Amino acid sequence: MKSLPLSLITLKRDWHSGEIKLIAVALIIAISAVTTVNFFVDRLQQAIEIESGSAIGSDLLIESRTSLSSEFTEKAKQLELQTANTLSFRTMMFVDDNLQLAEVKAVEKPYPLRGQLMIGDSLFDQAVKTKIIPSSGTAWLDPQLAQALNMEVGDTIELGELTLKIEKILLLEPDRGNQVFNIAPRLMINLADTKGTGLLLPGSQIFYRLLFAGAHQDILSYKKWAKDHLPEKSKMISVDDRRSKLRSALDRARQFLTLAALTSVFLAGIGIAIAARQYALRHQSNSAIMRALGASQGLIIRIYTLVMVWLGLITGFTGGGIAWVAQLVLSHYSSQMLGSELPPASLVPIFTGVLTGLIALLGFALPPLLQLKSVSPSQVLRHDEVALRQNTYLSYLGAIVAIGALVPWQSGQQALILYLLIGSFFIASILTITLWLLIRGLRKFQAKKAGIGWSYGIANIARRATSSTIQVVALGLGILVMLLLTIVRTDLLMSWQAELAPDTPNYFMINIQPDELGKIDHIFDQHHLTKPQIYPNIQGRLIAINDEPVRSEQYKNHRAQHLAAHEFHLTWTHYLQKDNKIIAGRWWSKPEEMFDQFSVEEELAHTLHIHLGDELTFQINNQKVTAPVTSLRSVEWNSFNPNFFVIASPGLLDSYPSTYMTSFYLPKDKKSLLTDFVKIFPSVTILDVQALMEQLRIIIKKITLAVEFIFTFTVAAGFIVLFATIQATHRERRYESAVFKALGASRGTILCALMAEFMALGAIAGAIAALGAIVLGHFVSVHVLHMTYHFNGWLLIIGLLVGSIGVCIAGLIGTRSVINTPPLETLRL
Repeated sequence: MKSLPLSLITLKRDWHSGEIKLIAVALIIAISAVTTVNFFVDRLQQAIEIESGSAIGSDLLIESRTSLSSEFTEKAKQLELQTANTLSFRTMMFVDDNLQLAEVKAVEKPYPLRGQLMIGDSLFDQAVKTKIIPSSGTAWLDPQLAQALNMEVGDTIELGELTLKIEKILLLEPDRGNQVFNIAPRLMINLADTKGTGLLLPGSQIFYRLLFAGAHQDILSYKKWAKDHLPEKSKMISVDDRRSKLRSALDRARQFLTLAALTSVFLAGIGIAIAARQYALRHQSNSAIMRALGASQGLIIRIYTLVMVWLGLITGFTGGGIAWVAQLVLSHYSSQMLGSELPPASLVPIFTGVLTGLIALLGFALPPLLQLKSVSPSQVLRHDEVALRQNTYLSYLGAIVAIGALVPWQSGQQALILYLLIGSFFIASILTITLWLLIRGLRKFQAKKAGIGWSYGIANIARRATSSTIQVVALGLGILVMLLLTIVRTDLLMSWQAELAPDTPNYFMINIQPDELGKIDHIFDQHHLTKPQIYPNIQGRLIAINDEPVRSEQYKNHRAQHLAAHEFHLTWTHYLQKDNKIIAGRWWSKPEEMFDQFSVEEELAHTLHIHLGDELTFQINNQKVTAPVTSLRSVEWNSFNPNFFVIASPGLLDSYPSTYMTSFYLPKDKKSLLTDFVKIFPSVTILDVQALMEQLRIIIKKITLAVEFIFTFTVAAGFIVLFATIQATHRERRYESAVFKALGASRGTILCALMAEFMALGAIAGAIAALGAIVLGHFVSVHVLHMTYHFNGWLLIIGLLVGSIGVCIAGLIGTRSVINTPPLETLRL
């Protein structure tokens, strides 16, 4: 019990010391960074779950060929889940002489449970969010169906035995996703009107859907129950079953933010380790006095351990409070800028942040403090610091253990941590070896006429070999992780900008007839628009693989069953699309390679068990076409460009009748051109994907804002490392400066000595750190975040300049008292 009051007294007495302040500031930065990331990612994760839920209009849905029994809704009520029913069926629509297959969807309130419907009063109107659904006696048509039937708002339409008034144009339906080419045009009505149509007859192809929304744990409980109660020919679909660019963007952002937060902890930890070592050195005399007065080794360790625990708790909740305010400001700013609120945050990140801070503090600070137990009572007379100098590497071992302990508390990014630790260890080793070689060559340098100040400054590196090594390693690791984060951040933002470039296609054009191709090109030229790439589109069903019939029932996977039972959109082209990449086999790029062949998308090949060399047979208009698979492709489906599961070589499908399709970017000031297109080409259907893109842009902007915001914590932590390394030898430099002044040295000589030492240390640390950041940045970008790596040779120059000039300036500012303090004041101490 003696250790508790003694630890509090010690902390109070040392509170105003430089080392404790430095440890506290470093820890607050680390905890603030980690907690802010956890806060924002938690809120962003909730927002993404809601956005992802838009892909199915809910958190979970059950789709069945028959109406579900009441026990499914009763179980949902028990778990306090929100529910909504929908049903859909296909029917032929007749308007004047127009005949069109349409998919009717009947909905009830509160559909949709996730996401929002977007409607307009005319084709290509500005999309307006709404929480209402079609009222009884009305219908909403999507633009594709409105164009096909040549109908407008206010017209009436016959649906079976029911006459409905067209009330709105349905511009975006959340659970329809972006599969606009695989389903018939949509007609949405109220669920109460379905009986009046007379179309729901025994044997009709009707799909019933029951949608659910609620707390994540309640959804998981319902999923577990529903798996054992699902009727035949029904399936359950959750948000996790649907992949989207939003989820991909969030995964990358979470990885980067985790890296940024842990980098802040790593940098702060270096500062803590250096400051704790200085704190331990300063407390050798105190420990020796306590040992002389009968204190045991255990008591000394308990006192200083408790000092760190108290400090960790104080700074932990301080950092947590700062993080709470920071995430409020960040969320408020993103809401003001983007016009959408993030879900509220929980308090859990504060406690995980405090625990993270304690683990980091004890891991980085305890190794040097533990050595105080070895201080002999005779230290009171000798003032010897050798014992601590001999075991400085324990600090780095403690740092590695601390970071390893932090991994489970982060987002499971073990690969990121592994790269960071291995890279840091490798760079630290190179820095140590380089400095050792430099020290060996310093005698030759001293022989040259470089001036007393410069010669003495360089000689100081060799004279303080141990502290110089610590400084170089600390500075090098600090510059390394800051440059690494800069590289990854740049690649991350560039990848998002490339995915959402201003000229990303915002409209699709389908059902283009062959004789209309030239006219469409002419219109694009006439209005000074970039002509898009137009692709042939042929529908065909896969009927055999290696002469073995393909049947949906032979597959267990729902997606495989769907693909095996439906027609594919086939095309042919000479050139590989820019958002496609060959991952196996070869593309037909030479004349001698232009034989009949197919290229298949990799996920389709995996789902249907298709391999290179397999013979695929498609049925097109009652004709069969067979060719081998010569390549597999990865496809960026979210590029807003036309993409295909199967591409044929030129000549294989040319003789089959086809329509054409394309996507293009149209500026807002050219939007009136769409109406002209519809009038000139009545058979062509134009699909507006602008609303989908805007949803994506909003969430990407939020993530980008978080990335930029969290990056500032890392910069702050980098300054802590810089300040700590300078402060580590402050007392020693101050004493040496006083001696030199007493012997007649001028301020200029002392200034030159300090500049020479700081520039040399900084140049070594910066140059090697830049090389390490380039190599490590490549591995993290390509192998962890799966992004394109952009090499930047300027990083070598930046690293050298930041290291030499930056460290020199910061060093001179941090040691200004060394130059300004009168020698008598220092020598009297």
